[in-house]
Amino acid sequence: MPEISLPEGSLHYEEEGSGSPVVLLHALGGNAQDWDRLLPSLRKDHRLLIPEMRGHGRSPAPRATTYTPFEHARDLHTLLGETGAGPCWIVGLSHGGFVALALALEHPEDVRGLVLVSTTAHVDRYTREVMARWLKVFQEQGLEAYLNRLVQDVFSPDWLLEHLDEVDQLKEQERHRRLAGIAPSVAGDSTWDVRGRIAGIRRPTLVVHGMDDQVIDPTSARILRQTILGSEMKLYANTGHLIPIEKADEFGPLVAEFLSRREREGETRPPP
Repeated sequence: MPEISLPEGSLHYEEEGSGSPVVLLHALGGNAQDWDRLLPSLRKDHRLLIPEMRGHGRSPAPRATTYTPFEHARDLHTLLGETGAGPCWIVGLSHGGFVALALALEHPEDVRGLVLVSTTAHVDRYTREVMARWLKVFQEQGLEAYLNRLVQDVFSPDWLLEHLDEVDQLKEQERHRRLAGIAPSVAGDSTWDVRGRIAGIRRPTLVVHGMDDQVIDPTSARILRQTILGSEMKLYANTGHLIPIEKADEFGPLVAEFLSRREREGETRPPP
């Protein structure tokens, strides 16, 4: 797995495929493996960069840093500079969506377009309480209690009951993950609020959200859709927070179609 050097350590990432570049940004506590279900739909036509954010996966967790979305975005800006990949399509899931928005605001030259999945421009009190509950359960009751709480929050009840074997596999994967970045990233995300800035984003954007999301309220998707000029939205009924897992068969083709269509439109439209 390649890596780049940062002032505080290093950032690990995976790369595969060829074509127009796409960056895949995982959720809180995630790693590059979280995107495995999406790869078959994208790697034929796209160069995929899949970083593991600081404190996640194989990337170390430096202490003297803030772990805000803007700091993660600076890491991503460095990655794109080192790999010569920008401007890229950025696909961000949950916390990864915060980082995608931060990059679009701070370094718009790096961003060709956005796919914002189960994310928000503002971490409200409800979402802060959800994340605080995860930390409290982990710290006071241990890993297994945390995993049980996590799957109840991130999946819709119907999907959870119908996919118990898959949930067990996901929990087993989680047991072996680096969790050092969760607590500092929760702290870094707690003040996330760019509602007053996202109207300035001028990039093709697809907003995707589950109507049964118990981590980030679906109204957040509508705010993104209404505020980012020309953006599109896809809402999934009876679906929770982790759309790339619950809607794996539909999500990949949805993203691939959006990227292909907007790339074709970009070739025929005059420059702004």
